[in-house]
Amino acid sequence: MFKVVDNLRSIEFGTPGESRARLIDFIVSGNKRATAGLLDDYAKESEPIESAGECLAMLDNSDNHVATLYVSRVEVSRFIDVPDEFALAEAEGDLNAADFRASHSDYWSRIGETITDDTQIVQVYFDLLTHRLRPLQSSDADWIYHACQDVEVQRWTRVPRPYTREHANSFVVDQNGELLANAIINSRTGKPAGVAGVHHINDGIATVGYWTAPEARRTGAASTALRILPSIAKRLGQVHTVRAVIAETNIASRATAERAGFKIARNSAEHCPDGANQTAALDYELTNN
Repeated sequence: MFKVVDNLRSIEFGTPGESRARLIDFIVSGNKRATAGLLDDYAKESEPIESAGECLAMLDNSDNHVATLYVSRVEVSRFIDVPDEFALAEAEGDLNAADFRASHSDYWSRIGETITDDTQIVQVYFDLLTHRLRPLQSSDADWIYHACQDVEVQRWTRVPRPYTREHANSFVVDQNGELLANAIINSRTGKPAGVAGVHHINDGIATVGYWTAPEARRTGAASTALRILPSIAKRLGQVHTVRAVIAETNIASRATAERAGFKIARNSAEHCPDGANQTAALDYELTNN
């Protein structure tokens, strides 16, 4: 079975050691945007192949979740039919399919695999996300306390007012009844950017929420979190739809949801805070693959 880290299926590149470090560097530098695997390996692990829209936790040599990858496309073909496009996207020095076949036949042979023209190859194309999610830790209480003093966080969320250190300490322990609360982490700096989580799952619908700290706004933190949450929700339950309930007046949050692929489904039966008032809301939804 593939490792599950931070409620996501993980992905490990190459073999442990220098090979893995080099491939991770290729990804982080912005060049490598695809990877190949043997279809037989999925059967051996009793795992389905990746699917478009799935998010994967990329692990380093110490099994740390260093970044999250968003799967944009998956194809399966015979080894002989892997295209030039894939060889270039994999960005490991192969300039065409012939190069790919030579280098990968050598690699797989060295680790004991027998490769023929008919061997089935899984080709996974992906995007590197700017942020990742992880469950809250006790050390998060301090920055959450400071972030929740922000007028925008207090305007648009249901955090207590005033927000005290005791509130923050309690939140990281019991998550105030949330099914799962995560810290949004900038993958390059390791700094926290906000909170995103799953409120509850009912009848196949996961309702999610999010907020960002003032210093992390306009960095893509919230929209990236919304791209990751469907994969997490699917692991938590039988989820077919992910829903964000957003105040009609919260133009910034509505734009965030739309950037993540969510669309207005209906006028919500719920109301959302806009400062001291409760205002009409919209259900933004994304169908989970």
